[in-house]
Amino acid sequence: MIAQNEESKKTEFKKEDIYLLGSSVFLGVIFDILFYKKALGISYLLFVIAFYLVFLWNLRRKIVLKYDFGWVLSIPIIALSSTYFLFSNQIFAVFNFLIIPILIIAQTILVNGENKYKWFDTRFLKDILNGVFNRALGNTPIPFVVGLRSIRIRKSDEKHNVIKKVLFGLAFSVPLLVVVVSLLTSADRVFEHLIDEVLSSFGSINMSDFPLQGILVLLISIIVFSYIWSFLKSNDRIPNQMQQGGEEKGKMIWDPIISITVLSLINCVYLVFIIIQFAYMFGSVNNALPPDFSYSEYARRGFFELLMVTIINFTLLLSSVKFTRKDGKSVARTVRILHSFLVICTMVILVSAYLRMSLYEAAYGYTYLRVLTHSFMIFLFILFVIAFYKVWNERISLLKPYIIITLISYLILNYANIDAFIAKNNIDRYFETGKLDTHYLRNLSYNSIPVLVKLLNEENTPPDLKQYLMEQQMDLSTNQDWQSFNLSRQKAKQVLSQYKL
Repeated sequence: MIAQNEESKKTEFKKEDIYLLGSSVFLGVIFDILFYKKALGISYLLFVIAFYLVFLWNLRRKIVLKYDFGWVLSIPIIALSSTYFLFSNQIFAVFNFLIIPILIIAQTILVNGENKYKWFDTRFLKDILNGVFNRALGNTPIPFVVGLRSIRIRKSDEKHNVIKKVLFGLAFSVPLLVVVVSLLTSADRVFEHLIDEVLSSFGSINMSDFPLQGILVLLISIIVFSYIWSFLKSNDRIPNQMQQGGEEKGKMIWDPIISITVLSLINCVYLVFIIIQFAYMFGSVNNALPPDFSYSEYARRGFFELLMVTIINFTLLLSSVKFTRKDGKSVARTVRILHSFLVICTMVILVSAYLRMSLYEAAYGYTYLRVLTHSFMIFLFILFVIAFYKVWNERISLLKPYIIITLISYLILNYANIDAFIAKNNIDRYFETGKLDTHYLRNLSYNSIPVLVKLLNEENTPPDLKQYLMEQQMDLSTNQDWQSFNLSRQKAKQVLSQYKL
């Protein structure tokens, strides 16, 4: 009987955390709706009321309504919050903006009996500062632990119906979709134009504001959760809960229904995106371009955003492959198909990013960053090929091939003579377009000199590049200790010695 009571308390405790997390996110959304790019007005009073509804509902079993100074503070809090609705004095608006949160912290500490000092003691300021820094900001990792813990499956959770899991998957997908769609719209004007057309039917929604709004909702949700959670759990239990959360996180298993919901939504977005990418690759996207936007401009943008999407997908894929529980053959096959589709979509995105980078290099020249970005995309493509094999053959371990490929890739980069590659391609581009960034070429290593000297045979050799090679010729003519012998330096010296500069 005692064991059952203990288990009941643990389950109840977990539910309280999840309810608090949900209501905190709800309050974050309310904050965004009321305040984002809007002047203060009745919104301030409405948010204060919404905060107290969330606060009192989550602490309803702990707070006792009684006549004391803590509850009396409700009068000035509501009155000052109403001034943004009733008046427009900017001086008081600034002061009230700072005073109201302090009064709210003081009241919530008093009504919960969490104050160490009397409210009329000057040391009560310590309680207020503790509320700001320890309560509001000191428990910020907890909501992430609770979110991950809620995905974990136990035997007692098998009775949960599919609808609840799908709804949870939808809720989990929203912030991920906001980030992914924002990156994709930033990377591709046709996709952005398509999304704008879809959203226009719902009113004036600006996709460029989504990342900032998402961050705003996340921050407010975390702060609200951290603050209320500090009252919900006594301080002496916080370290234990953190430890418990860390242990459960290590044993975490994702529900397959939730994973299928998340992967399905993400893959639907990618399906639309890769259709546009195929049109772009074959040059048939011209008819779908927005006005005043040429094909070359369209093709030369978005590779860094697409690279970020690829990294997000890589993290999502590995996490889902590792943690998703396989319930039955049909569910396992569905998860594998969705994983495979995610890999294929990401490969298409990588190819698109690769082609965009190639066009960008053709237009603006070759640099270390651009060449290394190219190399990194090839590296990621290979990792996804191995991940695709892992999806259908779960017995293999990804860590071993990934470590080997990483070492081999790094060695290849070291021996690929990137400086000579950059110089050669920039010179080829110079012969085609007449454009050459000589300032950048002057910063390359000795490995580039055997390539750069080819410009000395041209009639229109850039003067500053010729001056640079002459300086290098003089510098290389000086003798060095045998201990400092370098083959690339020696080869550059031999090549330059054939010219009279």
